Amino acid sequence: IIIVDRETFGILDVNATALGCYGYSKDEFLKMSFADLGTKFDQEVLEGLETISSNQSEFYSRKLYRKKDRTSFYVNLHVSAVMFMGRDCLIVVTPDVSESVEKETQLIQASKMATLGTMASGIAHEISQPLNVIQVASDFLAKTVKQNAEINRDDVYTAAGQIGKNVQRAAQTIKHMKDFVRKSDVKGDKIDINDPIRDIFKILGQQLKVHGIGVDLDLAEDLPPVFADHNRLEQVFMNLVTNARDALDENGQRGEKDSKMLRISSFLEDGLVVVTVSDNGTGMTEDVKDKVFEPFFTTKKPGEGTGLGMSISYGIVAGYNGTITVDSEAERGTTFRLTFPAAS
Repeated sequence: IIIVDRETFGILDVNATALGCYGYSKDEFLKMSFADLGTKFDQEVLEGLETISSNQSEFYSRKLYRKKDRTSFYVNLHVSAVMFMGRDCLIVVTPDVSESVEKETQLIQASKMATLGTMASGIAHEISQPLNVIQVASDFLAKTVKQNAEINRDDVYTAAGQIGKNVQRAAQTIKHMKDFVRKSDVKGDKIDINDPIRDIFKILGQQLKVHGIGVDLDLAEDLPPVFADHNRLEQVFMNLVTNARDALDENGQRGEKDSKMLRISSFLEDGLVVVTVSDNGTGMTEDVKDKVFEPFFTTKKPGEGTGLGMSISYGIVAGYNGTITVDSEAERGTTFRLTFPAAS
C-alpha cells in the first residue's frame, strides 16, 4: 500500500509489504514521486490520478513497474481518493501479478501453436504456390541454356522477375508465421485495428477459399488507433475466424443451401473502435452462448479443440480495456462484437 499526495504525487507513506516488494527503504520512498516507480511515463494513469474524485476508486490492469534493483514486474493498480492526516491523498494498492501474466502468455503461446497445427494445409499452399512458379521459371531458363537456343532477353527478364516476385511472396509468408508465433508483448502500443484483421488472411485466406467460404471485409479507413499488441489481437481474430469457419462447415455438412459467408466490419461508434465478426453458420443455443468464454468449454469433438481459444481472447481484449460480446441464434449464425477505447 502506497499513500500519495494528490497534488504533488509525492509518496507520503508505505506499508511493510511495499518495502519488501520494491526494495526501497522508507526514507527512500518518502523522497520519491509515485511516477518514479513506473518503467515509463503512463499518460492513462496520470490523467486518472488527476481527475479521480473524492471517495471514488479506479483500477488499472497490468502496469509495468520497477524495483530498486531495476527488475521490472507487472502490477494491478487499485486507486482510491481519501483524506489522510488532513491532506487530499490517494491510496494506491499495487499487487504483483507477474506470475498470472506469465501464465497467460504461456496459454496464448500454446493456443497459437494449436492454431498453426489446424492451419497447416493452408500454410503449405501459401508456400508451395510460389515455389511452383519458381520451379517453372527456373526449368525454362535451364532448358533454354541446355538446348543452346537463342535467348530472348524479354523472356529471360520475365522469368527472372517471376522468380524474384515469388521468392518475396514465400519470404513474406514465412516472416508472417515467425511474427505470429513469437512471444507477444503484454504492454502493447498504438495500432490500427485493421492491420491484425488483414494479416490473418495471409494465413487463412487460401484455406477459407478451399472451404468455399466467402469473405466480406468492410473495414473503415482513418480509424483512430487503439492501444494493444498487434500479435495478440491477431490471435483473437484468428480464434474468431477459425470458429466461424468450423460453424460454416458444420452448416454445409447439414446440407444448408445458403452460401457460406464470413463478414468482418470495423467502424467508430460513440468514441469507441468497434469490430464485428459475423457468420451465417450453425449459431449457438442459449446454453452454449452463456458458456462460450469459459476456459476449457468446447462443442468440438475430443482432440479437435482445447476449449481455451475464446477464454484467452476474452482475457486479451479485457486486458486492453476492451469488451467482447456474442449475439447468436441456433441455425441463424453468430456475431462477435469487440470494442476498444480510442488511444489518446
